[in-house]
Amino acid sequence: MTYSTNVQPMTVTSYGMFTPEGNYMVARIVEAAQELIKLDGDELNAWQFAYRELQQLGYADEFGEATDTAVREEVYDAIVTDERVPFYI
Repeated sequence: MTYSTNVQPMTVTSYGMFTPEGNYMVARIVEAAQELIKLDGDELNAWQFAYRELQQLGYADEFGEATDTAVREEVYDAIVTDERVPFYI
């Protein structure tokens, strides 16, 4: 018997990671930061959260590039719309 499902394949944006798994992990960080913005409206707080999470992810051997400037820039652009929020924190 075959069952049909309405499951859509997940599309993951490239955040400059070397693997699809890395991009997936970073996408989860971005989504969590965007939810923080919805809760409190503070992009600086969300960027600080994402930055800290990228640093933690970077400690894993397979995701060491999480702290590369290119990855951080992609994440920053996905989270921050207010140009007064500094990139370097």
